[in-house]
Amino acid sequence: MKKIVGTFMAVVVAGITGSALAQVPVNIVYPINGAGYPITDPAVSGLKSAYFTASFGATCGGDHKIRWGFDGSTLGSTVFYDQISVQFVHKLPGGKHQFWVKADCGSDEVTFAIK
Repeated sequence: MKKIVGTFMAVVVAGITGSALAQVPVNIVYPINGAGYPITDPAVSGLKSAYFTASFGATCGGDHKIRWGFDGSTLGSTVFYDQISVQFVHKLPGGKHQFWVKADCGSDEVTFAIK
């Protein structure tokens, strides 16, 4: 019985430790890196522009600054305490794009295409 309880506790501690180490401070949820948008069935092609949804979150202890944008342009910025989650819609021209998020506790970026 002691072996079973000991093994169970070791698994629980490993699970908690692993999940705590896996969290990154800044995480882009959408768009997915390398994907093409919009996702339609049947597929469309040759779009000049599209309204596009982006989503990201940041978890950092205390007061922090964050900014985000597409390609070389900053689209928004704010200050937050501990955590923030942002989702917005923006019109983008067709072609390849880079979405980036930069906080003073970390950063993330993805590339994708409007096609």
